[in-house]
Amino acid sequence: MYKASADVLLPTSVIGSLPRPAWHTASLGRQTFLDAMVNARWREQYEDAVSTHLRAQEIAGLDICTDGDAHYDEEVGGFSWQSYPLRHMAGFSREARLTRPDVAAVSPPRGHILRDQLEARVLPRIVGPLGPGDLQYTAMWKTAQRLTKRPVKFGTILPELLAAAVDDDYYKDPVERCWAFSEALNQELQALADAGCPVIQLEEPQIHMVPARGRPFGRLETTDLVKLFNNRSRVCAGKPRCGATHVGAIRRSRGSSATCRATTPPSQR
Repeated sequence: MYKASADVLLPTSVIGSLPRPAWHTASLGRQTFLDAMVNARWREQYEDAVSTHLRAQEIAGLDICTDGDAHYDEEVGGFSWQSYPLRHMAGFSREARLTRPDVAAVSPPRGHILRDQLEARVLPRIVGPLGPGDLQYTAMWKTAQRLTKRPVKFGTILPELLAAAVDDDYYKDPVERCWAFSEALNQELQALADAGCPVIQLEEPQIHMVPARGRPFGRLETTDLVKLFNNRSRVCAGKPRCGATHVGAIRRSRGSSATCRATTPPSQR
């Protein structure tokens, strides 16, 4: 039985960030989460925002809650979803510059929010080996979990999207860069799972975009994307068994180890 959804026939949750309260004006920037939590104003606003999100989900009757991604800053087009890990992982330059994504997609017209986002991608570049750095996902999850009795999940972006977002002076091959992101993020998720996080959500697997955009970097087949997903979600060995949903969530449970599959349909779980 899954611990987060034991005895629940159809567990409910939400996917994606929740609206940022208007009074949540403090920004994280490139500070680490733990450094920001030392600041009285940032800590108060952050914890109040997380508590507000949790109360709303409890009132709605959801079984598995989320912190609403309250650590994300107010960036154009919700870009903090990508920029947070890129500004807090190890292996990046301190300086940042306008960076166009390395993906095969049509540029939206001016005035479109996605065009605005393309013009607001000011990011560091890779200058050394990638590592978890100061992601501090475990500290964020613990902050939310202590505010509710319901299980709290934690979600994060996938490596192929991060690999396509940045300039790279260290890895000369984009596929090698994807695997480096996968290994670094896996280390962070291992620590998160060890801390007791019951649900880890892997967001936006790019398998579903292959028919529309083609193979990422012109090379990654769907089988390669599944391998990247499974490597990223490698929290199984020697720990409670993991499973992956069709939206990319790992749910920790009791039992033997098993491989996580990004493509397992709900009817076969």
